[in-house]
Amino acid sequence: MNYRRTITSILDSLGANKSYTGYDYVVYGLLLMLEDKESVTCITKSLYIDIAKQYNTTWNCVEKNIRTVVKSVWNSMNSDLLKLIFKRSTKEKKPTNKEFFKYMYDYIAEMDGNPNADKSWISVICPISKRYCESLSVYYAKLLNTLGDEQTKAV
Repeated sequence: MNYRRTITSILDSLGANKSYTGYDYVVYGLLLMLEDKESVTCITKSLYIDIAKQYNTTWNCVEKNIRTVVKSVWNSMNSDLLKLIFKRSTKEKKPTNKEFFKYMYDYIAEMDGNPNADKSWISVICPISKRYCESLSVYYAKLLNTLGDEQTKAV
């Protein structure tokens, strides 16, 4: 599994803006977590510092920029994916950075461990507006699931 592509696809589907500095921090942080899950237990003393070293900044800036991404994701319009990943109800408060990383890690690990996992996380960018398009994403997810079902029947 190409983790970087999977992470960026999920973040794009959630409406995270790639122009935010924290976007790259989240991607790198999740990649670090996939190498060593324990890095999320000491997020300030481990994960933030590793990200800060990689991007030549301070851990305080890393924390603030990740918080901005979490806020933008939480206010996104993809409520189905938010429910799927974060078990979000409409009235819940946004997760902390640590909770965000934990839920994202769990979701990616579940997908990695299940080759027949639901492909509803696929992100499709509209060729006209250059933004996430839920209708196209749903269409392609159904198409991929249908192709997967046909391959399973052939075996």
